[in-house]
Amino acid sequence: MDIEIKRAGLCDKDFVLYANKEIDRVSYIEKSTLKDNVCEDVLQGDRGICLIAKCKGIYAGMILFSKVYWADRGLGIYVSQVFVEKEFRRNNVFKRLLAKAQEFYPNMKFVTFLVSKKNLTMLKCAQKMGCEDEDMVCFAKNFE
Repeated sequence: MDIEIKRAGLCDKDFVLYANKEIDRVSYIEKSTLKDNVCEDVLQGDRGICLIAKCKGIYAGMILFSKVYWADRGLGIYVSQVFVEKEFRRNNVFKRLLAKAQEFYPNMKFVTFLVSKKNLTMLKCAQKMGCEDEDMVCFAKNFE
């Protein structure tokens, strides 16, 4: 399958937000603020990098990532979001997106991502890829 992967731009905003909504839906996340800062932080800024995959001009998937540092592992890639349209799954779109992400940070030692226990599709994908379950609890608190 011929897949083109490129860095997302403003013209891809609608797809990125659509993918975010789909991820939130399957993860049972009720509130996301990506729509409020996607342009400034990602599509025009460098706080995160978003790549999109297209097949014959049709959106196939996206990945949103940034650098992370873990004391016990060193520098890595944190995948904040990954989405692949159903009709493109099982075509290695996620693996291709992840490989392209590694090109942005070639000296990283690992990749990590948080997955909702309710997002069964991503849990199966992570297991299939041989990812380790770190058995951690994630807490988040907004600075206000």
